[in-house]
Amino acid sequence: MRKSISLIATAMLLVCTAAAQDKATSMETFLGYTFTRFNSATNVPSFSANGGSAQFVYNFNNWLGGVLDAGAVHNGNIESIHLDSTVATFLLGPRVAMHKWSRLIPYVQTLFGGAYAASSIGVSPTLLVTPHAAVIPAGDFLRATASETAFAMTAGGGLDIQFSKHVSFRPIQLEYLLTRLPHYRGGHDNSQNNLRYSAGVNFTFGEER
Repeated sequence: MRKSISLIATAMLLVCTAAAQDKATSMETFLGYTFTRFNSATNVPSFSANGGSAQFVYNFNNWLGGVLDAGAVHNGNIESIHLDSTVATFLLGPRVAMHKWSRLIPYVQTLFGGAYAASSIGVSPTLLVTPHAAVIPAGDFLRATASETAFAMTAGGGLDIQFSKHVSFRPIQLEYLLTRLPHYRGGHDNSQNNLRYSAGVNFTFGEER
């Protein structure tokens, strides 16, 4: 019994020692798909948007890095009201990653920056008067547009699964996304509490930390 316990303890010590030797590379780049669920608003219903995002990470050491994140999502027909909306985010902040396992790298991060939203909706006048006073129907030939830039932040985390020393797959990055876009809500309520999901491929390069 004591021999078995000693063998198990020795094996665990070797695993922990090997795990402790795993190191982060100095830089990472991520490219992937992004899905965002925007919450309901007084003048715009809840809607989903699809797009992509990219990240650049500089790792200061084996656990702390700085993240630069940029992405955009789009929905061309929100709730069948022909509202076309694109939201782009530009974010920067710290990431804490755990390089304790050889192939699994979980992390958490909080990013701050801005969001740019551009929306348009079709305008269909029912009648037009010609120079000869004839009345004719008008089609959907006009679009009213609006754009806004405001504060944004995210808080969440994800998981990278390493395929090789320089390539890993990210099955999930799930974050709370706060945007403060005045044109998404009426009155003085200018905060939107949203959910953002990303997945894609992460590339690592540079010297080990």
